[in-house]
Amino acid sequence: MANLPQLRDYQQQVLADVRAAMKAGHRRILVVVPTGGGKTTIGGAMLHGAVGRGHRALWLAHRKELVEQAHERISCPRTGFGLPAGCIMAGHPPRRRPAVQVASIATLIRRDLPTAQVVVVDEAHHSVSAGFLKVLDAYPNAVVVGLTATPYRLDGRGLGDVYTALVAPVSIADLQAQGYLTPVRYFGTRKDLEPKLEEVKTIGGDYDPKALFKQFDTRQLYDGVVANYRRFADGQKAIVFNINVEHSLKVCEAFCAAGIRARHVDGETPRHEREKTLKDFRAGAFAVLCNVNILTEGFDLPAIEAVILNRATKSKALYFQMVGRGLRPAPGKTACTVIDQGGNVRHFGPVEHPDVPALEATAKKKKGDAALSAPPMKSCPVCERLDYLFAKQCAECGHVYNVGKDALEEAEFIELTDFLPKHVVVKGAKKPVPDHLKKSWLDMSEDELHEYATIQGYKPGWVHYQQRRQREGGVAA
Repeated sequence: MANLPQLRDYQQQVLADVRAAMKAGHRRILVVVPTGGGKTTIGGAMLHGAVGRGHRALWLAHRKELVEQAHERISCPRTGFGLPAGCIMAGHPPRRRPAVQVASIATLIRRDLPTAQVVVVDEAHHSVSAGFLKVLDAYPNAVVVGLTATPYRLDGRGLGDVYTALVAPVSIADLQAQGYLTPVRYFGTRKDLEPKLEEVKTIGGDYDPKALFKQFDTRQLYDGVVANYRRFADGQKAIVFNINVEHSLKVCEAFCAAGIRARHVDGETPRHEREKTLKDFRAGAFAVLCNVNILTEGFDLPAIEAVILNRATKSKALYFQMVGRGLRPAPGKTACTVIDQGGNVRHFGPVEHPDVPALEATAKKKKGDAALSAPPMKSCPVCERLDYLFAKQCAECGHVYNVGKDALEEAEFIELTDFLPKHVVVKGAKKPVPDHLKKSWLDMSEDELHEYATIQGYKPGWVHYQQRRQREGGVAA
């Protein structure tokens, strides 16, 4: 009999909940488990049970890397389930009637469909696309189980168009508390130094890449990415998510010019070169890996300690996928450092913030309302760690915040206006920051630091801290 790896308690709970849903008459079931929670393990355990009962199964994925990873895990007798599995994808020879077929959806829709009583859909938030719907409709009597960590779509379309039952027994916070995922430290640029996203138009529900790149394509921001890496994650194995190839290459050049070993990969990188780069990254040959849209799904390297969001997005799924690359625990790793250059944490909230997945469609939000569902955040005036608005103390440097009636004065007013109705007047709100102070604190003179601290109501220790950073030779962020 094939192997059945030891399952965690919540993974066993998923299987029990799926069986209960099937007994209740559901044939299409969506399973939501956070990134790093072992979705492939859960799906493989389902296939193990199905094959043991004499059924045939089909595993669907939309990307080559996901197909190859799933096939390896399902078929490998040493590290996986040891099930007899074929691979339906260009470049892979067909295998005669194996118990399990792992298929690329792009290849499968052009071939004869294999027999299957159980169908597993990897990254199931793609299930409502035309290719998946065409294949799933060909299996009206099969049990279909979708697996995803991010049941969100930019178009707001609900996955209830495909699935009738939802199983989501565990959250990111639960897995962090149990030690299966690492805690997260969030840092961000000052609100007044972030790119002007209100000037970027939207295409297909997300920011137009060309217009977004224009906002991020500045010397200050390239230097700022490097400076923030040095400040918050110096020496850590980091992955950087960029807007387009030009952007990623320039960021890579900025790291290398600063003496930090970095490389770049994208969707057009030749396969052998990409595989070598990823192998070298895993082996520690360089510290920073810059990429564009290829390492958000299916790339697992627990040793990643820092995630740099060097872009902005309106996609909650993409945000969770990017941060998720750093959540897996590893020896010596105490936390994942998220350096947010695009205001994503303020927009969506920390990934561990309570969230209730649903099958229903998401209502379209009015302009300006996108951030209202996220918890209000503030930036520590000493170390710039992002935290909840009413946190009493900074978990990074120990700075004691003013809470209660002074909470609004402690946080930058420009951050809070995103979360307040337009008619609300905040008493004690600070004066607008003058143009000559809209620059890095590391570039300010002593008089400018005192002026900025007075406007923001910061304590005298803040000026001392910034002057110390200047003496230590920090790079402008």
